[in-house]
Order: sequence, then C-alpha cells, then structure tokens
Amino acid sequence: MVCPGCGSPLNDGAKFCSGCGRGMDERAYAAEQRRLTRPRNGRMIAGVCIGIAQYFGWDPTGVRLAVCLVTFFGAGAPIFAYLIAWMLMPESPYALPEQAYTPSDQEPGSKTS
Repeated sequence: MVCPGCGSPLNDGAKFCSGCGRGMDERAYAAEQRRLTRPRNGRMIAGVCIGIAQYFGWDPTGVRLAVCLVTFFGAGAPIFAYLIAWMLMPESPYALPEQAYTPSDQEPGSKTS
C-alpha cells in the first residue's frame, strides 16, 4: 500500500502514514483492488477488449486482434462470449477531475496597479 499524499510505502494495516502523518481511509484501500470493468474512454465497440487488456496489463490492440482472429477461425462462437462479457462487465465509474477550478488572487477582468 502507498500513501496517496506523499507516495511513501506503508504496511498493509496502517491507519496513518509514517512519512506525512495523513490518515488512511477506505478510499486508499479501494484504490488497490483491481476490477474487471469496461472503461468509458478508448472503446471501439463496447469496451470489453480494452477492459480485459487493462485488467491483465496487455496491449489493447493485441487483445482486439486476438478476438478478431478467434472469431474468424472459431466460426463466430466468440461473438456470444463477447456479448455475454458486454452484459456482465460493469462500466467503470466516471472519473472526477482532481481540481475543476483554481481560484486566483484577483477576479477576471480586474486590473492590477
């Protein structure tokens, strides 16, 4: 486990970071779990191939090519597996921006002297 604040390695059951003192919450633990999901970006059809590629750390183009070859030589049977994976794999949640608005010291359009 790694501290999201300072990046220092932590023990598995740590409640606080020994480097920066930041408290660890459930989001720090949830970030470590891998889930097989269909990402919202980078899809060609439904995102099944890129989801499998991201889960296993493979190249998405290679997975897509393998699915096409297996479908061509497998008499179309993998099409049903793709459709089932499309129905069973959940979509990844929407990613929120880190900081949507950065306030400045002065209002837009005001002049400084």
